[in-house]
Amino acid sequence: MECKMLELNKIYQGDCLQIIKNIDDKSIDLIVTDPPYEYISKSPYGGGFMSNENKKHLVAIRDSFGMSFNPKDFLQSIQRIMKKFNLYIYTNKSLLTEYINFAEDNKYKWEIIVWLKTNPVPIFNGHYLIDKEYILYIKEAGATFNSNLGYDNYFTYFFHPIGRVGKVTNHPTEKSIEPIKRFIRISSNENDLILDPFCGSGTTLVATKRLNRNYIGIELEPKYVEIANRRIRELPQQLF
Repeated sequence: MECKMLELNKIYQGDCLQIIKNIDDKSIDLIVTDPPYEYISKSPYGGGFMSNENKKHLVAIRDSFGMSFNPKDFLQSIQRIMKKFNLYIYTNKSLLTEYINFAEDNKYKWEIIVWLKTNPVPIFNGHYLIDKEYILYIKEAGATFNSNLGYDNYFTYFFHPIGRVGKVTNHPTEKSIEPIKRFIRISSNENDLILDPFCGSGTTLVATKRLNRNYIGIELEPKYVEIANRRIRELPQQLF
């Protein structure tokens, strides 16, 4: 496995739309990522971005992407670099239709996977609890899908709390590693090349190395690049 224009198993700091331009055509086997959600204040469906503690993180996102994330440019940019379109992308209610429309327009298969939060914020004035987030799985015909991993791996929902439970860094939207490991097992093979263009504190990259795949990570914030690199360095050496 190689990507001639970028070094494998490295995190690149910067704007993913610019760095993706340096990735070879048809070199990526799978993308698993958690981009910024649309978080306009009128929407109650954000990915935990609305708390005061996340304001600095929001400033960085705003400066790079504006006040909401429009997936169109991103989706078009990754089409070129994927061997077969093969994507898991965390999102919220507001952006679901954007991803589904893209999949339908390109005749890709898609599935909605739901993260059910066991401890949602108890705010329900005029609306239901914000107790779930979504992962859109979009797959082109011919992309890897391993069907031999056992019944329990193929449910389209999983339970996990929000907040500090299970988190290992101070990244405001760090995701649980176990669902990501499951996505990687199902939709890639050993030694495949996996991209996370919004790698944050590096959860997807850690999962990738644990499962004997290669990665390219991209992250806008230098402090999270440092955290992600440290997490990977601290993995047991027998994994490499």
